[in-house]
Amino acid sequence: MTLEIWTEKYRPDSLDEIIGQDEIVDRLQAFVEQDSIPHLMFAGPAGTGKTTSAIALAKDVYGDEWKQNFM
Repeated sequence: MTLEIWTEKYRPDSLDEIIGQDEIVDRLQAFVEQDSIPHLMFAGPAGTGKTTSAIALAKDVYGDEWKQNFM
């Protein structure tokens, strides 16, 4: 049995699964539709979904190869 950190186990896998950040998700989905991501800086207090949004964006654009294109 592999143990997973709770936050990783339940982290959304795509932008469509993110709840409560509609304006931000709409802007990020526009980058997915253009298949082009500019340099982005996510800022805000802890727990607002910065990392989750960035990972979901990378997964939506790069699919299974998202880790190779994410820093």
